[in-house]
Amino acid sequence: MLNKQLLLYNVVKKHKTVLEIGVYMGHSILIMLSSNPRLSIYGIDIDKKFALPSINYLKKNFPRSNLKFLEGDSIKILNKLKKKFDLFHIDGDHKTAKIYNEIVACAKLTKNKNMKILFDDADMMKSIDRSLVMSFQVKKYVKPNSKFRNLYIEIVLNKKSMLKFKIIFNFLHLFEIPQVYLLPLLKKIIRKLLSTILGKKFCNHLGQIILNRFSNIYLINVAKKLKNI
Repeated sequence: MLNKQLLLYNVVKKHKTVLEIGVYMGHSILIMLSSNPRLSIYGIDIDKKFALPSINYLKKNFPRSNLKFLEGDSIKILNKLKKKFDLFHIDGDHKTAKIYNEIVACAKLTKNKNMKILFDDADMMKSIDRSLVMSFQVKKYVKPNSKFRNLYIEIVLNKKSMLKFKIIFNFLHLFEIPQVYLLPLLKKIIRKLLSTILGKKFCNHLGQIILNRFSNIYLINVAKKLKNI
């Protein structure tokens, strides 16, 4: 995790304005402000429960910064924004379709044609990663050796490349549909069947037995799911 945090810390040093999607408890903004206390950061989050208190806390502790919190759906907010930004930190909904729409919307808000994006979870967005590399001229590409690694990329924007990105991503996304939509549905059906046929108490008891007797990581994951039926 350290290499992931260091990448974020080092990337923001030379920037002035950042747009973050997915504030949550403000951990990423804390790292950014520790690196560059004068940053102007707009933070978007769909829920203000943790995000707003975190922003207010950071405002008090980094008085030279300029922090603004925007509550709501990222796409709706991005489409209304007029301000331009140096850097985009995308850490909201980790579904690739959502990230794709956020990239397209953020492209209209970059200060110049050299768009700089830091993605929080590179391993959850392989189709996005491939689409960007295949579509744009990539000026910089950094993916640290870390658990839950992030990705920093600088791309050169133009209409032809953006159209190519849209076509390639939508093609690759077709292969993700079974995993994104059908797999969760299948898991839900299996849980319902187990609960109906075996009963909730039996499933919970079976899960506890597996946890007590086995150390295999896959069996432990199954046991935890049985305990939560």
